[in-house]
Amino acid sequence: MDATFDLIAYLEASPTPYHAVDAAAARLRGAGFRALLEGDDWNELPAGRYYVVHEDSALVAFVAPVGGVRGFRVVGAHTDSPNLRLKPRPEYKKEGYLQLGVEVYGGALLNSWLDRDLGLAGRVVLRVGERLETRLVRLDHPRLRVPQLAIHLDREVNEKGLVLNRQEHLAPVLGLASAGETTLQELVSGQLGVAAEAVVHVDLMLHDTLPPARGGAHDELLFAARLDNLAMCHAGLRAIARVPAEAEGGSIAAVLALFDHEEVGSQSATGAQSYLLPRILERLSRRRGASFDAHARALASSFCLSADMAHAVHPNYDSRHEPRHKPVLNGGPVLKENAQQRYATSARTAGMVEDLCRRLDLPLQRYVNRTDLPCGSTIGPITSTLLGIPTADVGNPMLSMHPCREMAGTEDPARMERLMGGFFGFEG
Repeated sequence: MDATFDLIAYLEASPTPYHAVDAAAARLRGAGFRALLEGDDWNELPAGRYYVVHEDSALVAFVAPVGGVRGFRVVGAHTDSPNLRLKPRPEYKKEGYLQLGVEVYGGALLNSWLDRDLGLAGRVVLRVGERLETRLVRLDHPRLRVPQLAIHLDREVNEKGLVLNRQEHLAPVLGLASAGETTLQELVSGQLGVAAEAVVHVDLMLHDTLPPARGGAHDELLFAARLDNLAMCHAGLRAIARVPAEAEGGSIAAVLALFDHEEVGSQSATGAQSYLLPRILERLSRRRGASFDAHARALASSFCLSADMAHAVHPNYDSRHEPRHKPVLNGGPVLKENAQQRYATSARTAGMVEDLCRRLDLPLQRYVNRTDLPCGSTIGPITSTLLGIPTADVGNPMLSMHPCREMAGTEDPARMERLMGGFFGFEG
């Protein structure tokens, strides 16, 4: 259970993508990785372990070999999860309550955010002297709640279903308007220990304050927020941290790319559709004056694993699943395929994953969407399109995908870590 307990610690440290990247960077430093800046000169970059943080919510880590790069092994995942995020001017008073205006981020299951003890976390831009500084903040004490309408005032809710208007029904209550004039800005500045007027801008989102926990009759289940997709970020971090030192003397570069904004289409400076990863891979392979042709040859010998959580069969809605492709919790990694290219898995990459699991003695499950239901997607098709790298989409099985709290198995994190480790070139 070492991987599972460590995943719980990572989830607890990561209420937002910014915290997830900050916690990832700390783990990488502990594993001997050194921070690089994109503005640094990489021409004479020596062999070693490095990571780059981009705009607080994306991270690329890699193990640079001594000589020329002849291929990449890329694991990609994303740091963001569906949630509720504060609007730029969120505070208002209504019917005696102090409330905050929110936007829905990604494909959130809205009802799951009702009647929960919620905190706030994110990043804050501060004015420090003559310069601006960005700091992370988290208010874990339950400050917010989105109260559901009493059944006495909505008698048919259980028969006709709950309908929520995103503008009118999801605004959380911060307190009573009569309780005082404490503002959100003062709460944030007090948490950071700075003057309220030093706060220039806040970028905050709501999170469930209930910590992750094991559950089930035999502690075989994991209940937590943000499993999709921090569980895959975590597996990638543990795998690349364990790449042996000998790899630095080879010619294959192990790369971990953690992107933001997958849940809203990846079209941002920190998303998978940006030039972030292609730019870093080219700089890595063109050290010491190597040609673009050498870089193109390296890409032609590369593979990518797109790691995003997968749908386990739901016992109460089994008819929503393709009858012969029903992954189960604690059944091992899931290989995902889709003829419409919503997943990037091809015959070649499917064979690679199958063979790797065979060699590692890992169980492998298969997922295909029902033909009459639309399929979700991942960063896999985006990354393979940008780079032309053969890609396989994999993930651990889970239930309750996209609500405030999710559910997975406690045996699967270690298996995914082993799969990624084998993909990077060691069997772990």
